[in-house]
Amino acid sequence: MRILMPALFAVGAISAPAYAADLATIDCVSTKLDAAIKAQLEADAARNLGEAGKRPTYDPSVSRGLNDAATACAKDNNWSPAATKAAGIYALAKIGMPTAQRVVGEKGFDAAALEDQFQALPEETRDRPLTAAENQELIKAAVTDEAKQTRENAELLAEFFAFLSTIQYAAHDFSVA
Repeated sequence: MRILMPALFAVGAISAPAYAADLATIDCVSTKLDAAIKAQLEADAARNLGEAGKRPTYDPSVSRGLNDAATACAKDNNWSPAATKAAGIYALAKIGMPTAQRVVGEKGFDAAALEDQFQALPEETRDRPLTAAENQELIKAAVTDEAKQTRENAELLAEFFAFLSTIQYAAHDFSVA
């Protein structure tokens, strides 16, 4: 599952440089977001992780804030439209990740072990969005306790792995854009 912000797809009027974006600048978007947008993003991430059976959604202010910050960073760093989009998606997942770690921990899962499990995947797998089958295999491996084998936990872990996957593939996409 991809964590996407429709407004980030609208960023396209920025001229493309002749080189890949410098990965050292990817956190620019996060640094340009104000505290209210970050707080809303974290609240939305917590709500999304707690709502089984629903597709993750974010407040329109989050989309606008990410779009505005990504656009400003693109101008500051001469990013291509593809790099700009990737940086915005990366920021969404990176800011939401501590919330995801907290929520899975509250549900009795070890976030660090889940992250290690994801990192054990081949790099070429991590550098693109996970397929449904790959996500399902990660979930099966993560939930060995029969009492925790519930649909709710499977959906929670799918979203957690989506955060990890998004951070990885967005950073990759940014670096090659």
